Amino acid sequence: MLLQNVGIDPEPVIRNYCGKVVVVNNAGSFVITDSRPIISIVSRDEFDNYLLLRALDEGVDYVVDRVMRISYDEDSVKIVGVNDTYIGKYVIASDGANSVIAKALGNDIRANTAIAFMTIAHGNYFDDACIIDMTRIKWGYSWVFPRGDGEYDVGMGSIHWGNYRTQLINYVNKLGLREGVVLGHPIPIKHRKILTTKRIVLTGDAGGFADPTTGEGIFYAMYTGALAALALRKSGGPQDFSRNYLNLVDPLIRNLSLAYYVSLGTYGIDNLIMGRLGMSAFSIDGTGNLIKNVMSGRVWYSQVIKSMVKSSLIKGLTVIMRKTLT
Repeated sequence: MLLQNVGIDPEPVIRNYCGKVVVVNNAGSFVITDSRPIISIVSRDEFDNYLLLRALDEGVDYVVDRVMRISYDEDSVKIVGVNDTYIGKYVIASDGANSVIAKALGNDIRANTAIAFMTIAHGNYFDDACIIDMTRIKWGYSWVFPRGDGEYDVGMGSIHWGNYRTQLINYVNKLGLREGVVLGHPIPIKHRKILTTKRIVLTGDAGGFADPTTGEGIFYAMYTGALAALALRKSGGPQDFSRNYLNLVDPLIRNLSLAYYVSLGTYGIDNLIMGRLGMSAFSIDGTGNLIKNVMSGRVWYSQVIKSMVKSSLIKGLTVIMRKTLT
Protein backbone atom coordinates (compact mmCIF):
# COMPACT_ATOMS: atom_id res chain seq x y z
CA MET A 1 0.00 0.00 0.00
CA LEU A 2 2.76 2.46 0.95
CA LEU A 3 4.76 1.80 -2.21
CA GLN A 4 1.67 2.00 -4.37
CA ASN A 5 0.90 5.42 -2.91
CA VAL A 6 4.23 6.70 -4.24
CA GLY A 7 3.73 5.08 -7.63
CA ILE A 8 5.78 1.89 -7.15
CA ASP A 9 4.31 -1.55 -7.81
CA PRO A 10 6.09 -4.14 -5.58
CA GLU A 11 4.51 -7.12 -7.35
CA PRO A 12 7.53 -7.91 -9.60
CA VAL A 13 9.77 -8.64 -6.59
CA ILE A 14 7.31 -10.38 -4.26
CA ARG A 15 8.40 -14.03 -4.10
CA ASN A 16 5.44 -15.38 -2.14
CA TYR A 17 2.37 -14.43 -0.12
CA CYS A 18 1.09 -15.88 3.13
CA GLY A 19 -2.67 -15.80 3.56
CA LYS A 20 -2.32 -18.19 6.49
CA VAL A 21 -0.17 -17.64 9.57
CA VAL A 22 0.26 -20.31 12.25
CA VAL A 23 1.15 -18.88 15.67
CA VAL A 24 2.57 -21.37 18.17
CA ASN A 25 2.99 -20.56 21.86
CA ASN A 26 2.93 -22.45 25.16
CA ALA A 27 -0.87 -22.64 25.04
CA GLY A 28 -1.02 -24.33 21.64
CA SER A 29 -1.26 -23.50 17.93
CA PHE A 30 -3.51 -20.83 16.47
CA VAL A 31 -4.26 -20.37 12.77
CA ILE A 32 -4.90 -16.91 11.32
CA THR A 33 -6.23 -16.74 7.76
CA ASP A 34 -7.31 -14.05 5.34
CA SER A 35 -8.31 -13.87 1.70
CA ARG A 36 -5.79 -11.03 1.37
CA PRO A 37 -2.05 -11.49 1.96
CA ILE A 38 -1.08 -11.13 5.63
CA ILE A 39 2.65 -11.33 4.89
CA SER A 40 4.41 -10.57 1.61
CA ILE A 41 7.82 -12.22 1.24
CA VAL A 42 10.68 -10.64 -0.69
CA SER A 43 14.38 -11.24 -1.13
CA ARG A 44 16.14 -8.18 0.27
CA ASP A 45 18.79 -7.97 -2.45
CA GLU A 46 16.14 -8.14 -5.18
CA PHE A 47 13.80 -5.75 -3.36
CA ASP A 48 16.51 -3.18 -2.56
CA ASN A 49 17.86 -3.28 -6.11
CA TYR A 50 14.35 -2.82 -7.49
CA LEU A 51 13.83 0.33 -5.39
CA LEU A 52 17.28 1.61 -6.38
CA LEU A 53 16.49 1.21 -10.07
CA ARG A 54 13.23 3.12 -9.63
CA ALA A 55 15.10 5.91 -7.85
CA LEU A 56 17.68 6.05 -10.65
CA ASP A 57 14.83 6.33 -13.15
CA GLU A 58 13.74 9.46 -11.27
CA GLY A 59 17.17 11.04 -11.67
CA VAL A 60 18.76 10.21 -8.32
CA ASP A 61 22.57 10.22 -8.14
CA TYR A 62 24.06 7.08 -6.60
CA VAL A 63 27.57 6.23 -5.39
CA VAL A 64 28.93 3.20 -3.57
CA ASP A 65 30.85 4.19 -0.44
CA ARG A 66 30.98 3.62 3.30
CA VAL A 67 30.34 6.40 5.82
CA MET A 68 33.28 6.81 8.17
CA ARG A 69 32.40 10.02 9.98
CA ILE A 70 30.20 13.08 9.75
CA SER A 71 30.44 16.73 10.73
CA TYR A 72 28.03 19.62 10.39
CA ASP A 73 27.74 23.35 11.01
CA GLU A 74 25.14 26.07 10.48
CA ASP A 75 25.40 25.92 6.69
CA SER A 76 26.18 22.36 5.59
CA VAL A 77 26.77 18.70 6.41
CA LYS A 78 30.01 16.89 5.52
CA ILE A 79 30.04 13.11 5.09
CA VAL A 80 33.51 11.54 4.98
CA GLY A 81 33.53 8.19 3.23
CA VAL A 82 36.22 5.66 2.36
CA ASN A 83 36.40 6.85 -1.24
CA ASP A 84 35.38 10.50 -1.11
CA THR A 85 33.93 13.36 0.93
CA TYR A 86 30.39 14.60 0.31
CA ILE A 87 28.96 17.99 1.26
CA GLY A 88 25.29 18.89 1.20
CA LYS A 89 22.70 21.10 2.84
CA TYR A 90 20.72 18.23 4.36
CA VAL A 91 21.13 14.53 5.15
CA ILE A 92 18.40 11.90 5.47
CA ALA A 93 20.28 9.13 7.29
CA SER A 94 19.21 5.58 6.47
CA ASP A 95 22.37 3.70 7.39
CA GLY A 96 20.81 0.94 9.47
CA ALA A 97 20.79 -0.21 13.07
CA ASN A 98 24.57 0.27 13.33
CA SER A 99 24.23 3.81 12.01
CA VAL A 100 27.45 5.82 12.06
CA ILE A 101 25.37 8.98 11.74
CA ALA A 102 23.05 8.09 14.65
CA LYS A 103 26.13 7.51 16.81
CA ALA A 104 27.66 10.81 15.69
CA LEU A 105 24.53 12.64 16.87
CA GLY A 106 25.14 11.28 20.38
CA ASN A 107 23.00 8.13 20.42
CA ASP A 108 23.95 4.84 22.05
CA ILE A 109 23.24 2.58 19.09
CA ARG A 110 23.43 -0.58 21.23
CA ALA A 111 20.72 0.60 23.63
CA ASN A 112 17.17 -0.72 23.18
CA THR A 113 17.97 -3.32 20.53
CA ALA A 114 16.94 -6.93 20.06
CA ILE A 115 18.97 -9.51 18.15
CA ALA A 116 17.98 -11.81 15.31
CA PHE A 117 19.68 -14.57 13.31
CA MET A 118 18.37 -15.84 9.99
CA THR A 119 19.24 -18.08 7.07
CA ILE A 120 17.81 -19.06 3.71
CA ALA A 121 17.12 -22.78 4.16
CA HIS A 122 16.37 -25.36 1.46
CA GLY A 123 14.17 -28.46 1.38
CA ASN A 124 10.48 -29.27 1.73
CA TYR A 125 8.30 -27.86 4.51
CA PHE A 126 4.92 -26.09 4.66
CA ASP A 127 4.53 -24.00 1.52
CA ASP A 128 1.05 -22.66 2.25
CA ALA A 129 1.64 -20.98 5.63
CA CYS A 130 4.01 -18.72 7.52
CA ILE A 131 5.02 -20.14 10.91
CA ILE A 132 5.64 -18.00 14.01
CA ASP A 133 6.78 -20.12 16.97
CA MET A 134 7.26 -18.59 20.44
CA THR A 135 8.28 -21.87 22.07
CA ARG A 136 11.78 -22.06 20.58
CA ILE A 137 13.27 -18.97 22.24
CA LYS A 138 12.34 -16.86 25.28
CA TRP A 139 11.16 -13.28 24.85
CA GLY A 140 10.96 -13.66 21.09
CA TYR A 141 10.04 -16.09 18.35
CA SER A 142 11.34 -18.21 15.52
CA TRP A 143 9.86 -18.05 12.05
CA VAL A 144 9.59 -20.03 8.85
CA PHE A 145 8.45 -18.07 5.79
CA PRO A 146 8.23 -19.96 2.45
CA ARG A 147 9.91 -18.10 -0.41
CA GLY A 148 8.95 -20.62 -3.12
CA ASP A 149 11.08 -23.07 -5.14
CA GLY A 150 12.07 -25.00 -2.00
CA GLU A 151 13.48 -21.96 -0.19
CA TYR A 152 12.53 -20.78 3.30
CA ASP A 153 13.42 -17.69 5.28
CA VAL A 154 14.09 -19.17 8.72
CA GLY A 155 15.22 -17.25 11.77
CA MET A 156 14.85 -16.47 15.44
CA GLY A 157 15.05 -13.26 17.39
CA SER A 158 14.72 -12.10 20.98
CA ILE A 159 14.91 -8.93 23.06
CA HIS A 160 17.46 -10.87 25.15
CA TRP A 161 20.82 -10.67 23.41
CA GLY A 162 22.69 -13.88 22.73
CA ASN A 163 24.47 -15.84 20.02
CA TYR A 164 21.59 -17.92 18.66
CA ARG A 165 23.51 -19.19 15.61
CA THR A 166 23.83 -22.80 16.81
CA GLN A 167 20.27 -22.78 18.15
CA LEU A 168 19.00 -21.62 14.75
CA ILE A 169 20.95 -24.29 12.86
CA ASN A 170 19.53 -26.97 15.16
CA TYR A 171 16.04 -25.61 14.57
CA VAL A 172 16.50 -25.68 10.78
CA ASN A 173 17.72 -29.28 10.94
CA LYS A 174 14.75 -30.33 13.10
CA LEU A 175 12.48 -28.96 10.37
CA GLY A 176 14.21 -31.28 7.90
CA LEU A 177 15.79 -28.37 6.04
CA ARG A 178 19.37 -27.47 5.11
CA GLU A 179 20.66 -24.16 6.36
CA GLY A 180 22.46 -21.62 4.19
CA VAL A 181 24.66 -18.76 5.35
CA VAL A 182 23.60 -17.64 8.84
CA LEU A 183 23.46 -13.89 9.38
CA GLY A 184 22.92 -11.98 12.61
CA HIS A 185 21.76 -8.40 13.01
CA PRO A 186 20.42 -6.04 15.69
CA ILE A 187 16.82 -4.82 15.61
CA PRO A 188 15.90 -1.54 17.33
CA ILE A 189 12.90 -1.77 19.65
CA LYS A 190 12.75 1.91 20.66
CA HIS A 191 13.37 5.11 18.71
CA ARG A 192 16.65 6.97 19.19
CA LYS A 193 16.76 9.68 21.83
CA ILE A 194 18.24 12.13 19.30
CA LEU A 195 16.47 11.91 15.95
CA THR A 196 17.40 15.23 14.35
CA THR A 197 19.73 18.18 14.16
CA LYS A 198 18.96 21.23 12.05
CA ARG A 199 20.18 19.53 8.89
CA ILE A 200 20.09 15.79 9.67
CA VAL A 201 17.21 13.39 10.34
CA LEU A 202 17.37 9.68 11.15
CA THR A 203 15.04 7.24 9.42
CA GLY A 204 14.40 3.49 9.49
CA ASP A 205 16.65 1.38 11.71
CA ALA A 206 19.06 4.32 11.99
CA GLY A 207 16.30 6.15 13.86
CA GLY A 208 15.28 3.07 15.83
CA PHE A 209 12.05 2.59 13.88
CA ALA A 210 11.06 -1.09 13.85
CA ASP A 211 8.14 -3.00 15.28
CA PRO A 212 9.24 -4.43 18.66
CA THR A 213 6.49 -7.06 18.55
CA THR A 214 7.19 -8.51 15.10
CA GLY A 215 10.69 -7.18 14.44
CA GLU A 216 9.52 -5.91 11.03
CA GLY A 217 11.41 -2.85 9.85
CA ILE A 218 11.11 -2.54 6.07
CA PHE A 219 7.73 -0.78 6.21
CA TYR A 220 8.92 1.68 8.86
CA ALA A 221 12.12 2.40 6.93
CA MET A 222 10.14 3.31 3.82
CA TYR A 223 7.51 5.18 5.83
CA THR A 224 9.96 7.37 7.76
CA GLY A 225 11.98 7.92 4.59
CA ALA A 226 8.85 9.24 2.89
CA LEU A 227 8.10 11.45 5.91
CA ALA A 228 11.65 12.85 5.81
CA ALA A 229 11.29 13.70 2.11
CA LEU A 230 7.94 15.36 2.81
CA ALA A 231 9.41 17.33 5.73
CA LEU A 232 12.24 18.58 3.51
CA ARG A 233 9.86 19.53 0.74
CA LYS A 234 7.73 21.58 3.16
CA SER A 235 10.69 23.25 4.84
CA GLY A 236 11.79 26.82 4.42
CA GLY A 237 15.06 26.21 6.22
CA PRO A 238 16.97 23.96 8.65
CA GLN A 239 14.75 24.74 11.65
CA ASP A 240 11.66 23.85 9.63
CA PHE A 241 13.21 20.59 8.41
CA SER A 242 13.86 19.23 11.90
CA ARG A 243 10.58 20.48 13.35
CA ASN A 244 8.49 19.25 10.43
CA TYR A 245 10.03 15.79 10.56
CA LEU A 246 9.49 15.43 14.32
CA ASN A 247 5.87 16.52 13.95
CA LEU A 248 5.26 14.06 11.13
CA VAL A 249 6.96 11.14 12.87
CA ASP A 250 5.40 11.74 16.31
CA PRO A 251 2.29 9.55 15.71
CA LEU A 252 4.58 6.70 14.62
CA ILE A 253 6.72 7.11 17.73
CA ARG A 254 3.61 6.84 19.92
CA ASN A 255 2.42 3.81 17.93
CA LEU A 256 5.71 1.94 18.30
CA SER A 257 5.91 2.88 21.98
CA LEU A 258 2.58 1.09 22.47
CA ALA A 259 3.93 -1.81 20.43
CA TYR A 260 6.82 -2.16 22.87
CA TYR A 261 4.41 -2.82 25.75
CA VAL A 262 2.34 -5.14 23.57
CA SER A 263 5.52 -7.12 22.88
CA LEU A 264 6.23 -7.48 26.61
CA GLY A 265 2.69 -8.70 27.13
CA THR A 266 2.81 -11.08 24.17
CA TYR A 267 6.16 -12.75 24.93
CA GLY A 268 6.02 -12.40 28.71
CA ILE A 269 2.58 -12.49 30.29
CA ASP A 270 0.69 -14.24 27.49
CA ASN A 271 3.30 -16.83 26.46
CA LEU A 272 5.48 -17.48 29.51
CA ILE A 273 2.79 -17.16 32.19
CA MET A 274 -0.71 -17.60 30.76
CA GLY A 275 0.47 -20.00 28.06
CA ARG A 276 1.77 -22.47 30.62
CA LEU A 277 -1.69 -22.44 32.17
CA GLY A 278 -3.20 -23.32 28.80
CA MET A 279 -4.59 -19.84 28.16
CA SER A 280 -3.70 -17.26 25.52
CA ALA A 281 -5.04 -14.03 24.03
CA PHE A 282 -4.81 -15.78 20.66
CA SER A 283 -7.79 -17.93 21.70
CA ILE A 284 -10.03 -14.86 22.12
CA ASP A 285 -12.38 -14.13 19.25
CA GLY A 286 -11.12 -11.20 17.25
CA THR A 287 -7.45 -11.46 18.23
CA GLY A 288 -6.63 -13.14 14.93
CA ASN A 289 -8.19 -10.26 13.02
CA LEU A 290 -6.19 -7.75 15.04
CA ILE A 291 -2.93 -9.63 14.45
CA LYS A 292 -3.36 -9.92 10.70
CA ASN A 293 -4.39 -6.28 10.38
CA VAL A 294 -1.28 -5.18 12.27
CA MET A 295 1.04 -7.49 10.32
CA SER A 296 -0.41 -6.31 7.02
CA GLY A 297 -0.10 -2.65 8.07
CA ARG A 298 -3.82 -1.90 8.00
CA VAL A 299 -4.11 -0.76 11.65
CA TRP A 300 -1.86 0.69 14.36
CA TYR A 301 -1.36 -0.56 17.89
CA SER A 302 -3.62 2.01 19.53
CA GLN A 303 -6.53 0.33 17.73
CA VAL A 304 -5.28 -3.09 18.81
CA ILE A 305 -5.12 -2.14 22.48
CA LYS A 306 -8.58 -0.55 22.39
CA SER A 307 -10.05 -3.65 20.78
CA MET A 308 -8.28 -6.01 23.20
CA VAL A 309 -9.45 -4.03 26.23
CA LYS A 310 -12.97 -3.94 24.83
CA SER A 311 -12.96 -7.70 24.21
CA SER A 312 -11.61 -8.39 27.71
CA LEU A 313 -14.24 -6.16 29.32
CA ILE A 314 -17.05 -7.79 27.36
CA LYS A 315 -15.78 -11.26 28.23
CA GLY A 316 -15.39 -10.31 31.89
CA LEU A 317 -18.85 -8.79 32.10
CA THR A 318 -20.33 -11.87 30.43
CA VAL A 319 -18.73 -14.13 33.04
CA ILE A 320 -20.00 -11.89 35.89
CA MET A 321 -23.53 -11.80 34.49
CA ARG A 322 -23.60 -15.58 34.11
CA LYS A 323 -22.48 -16.06 37.70
CA THR A 324 -25.05 -13.52 38.90
CA LEU A 325 -27.90 -15.15 37.01
CA THR A 326 -27.03 -18.61 38.29
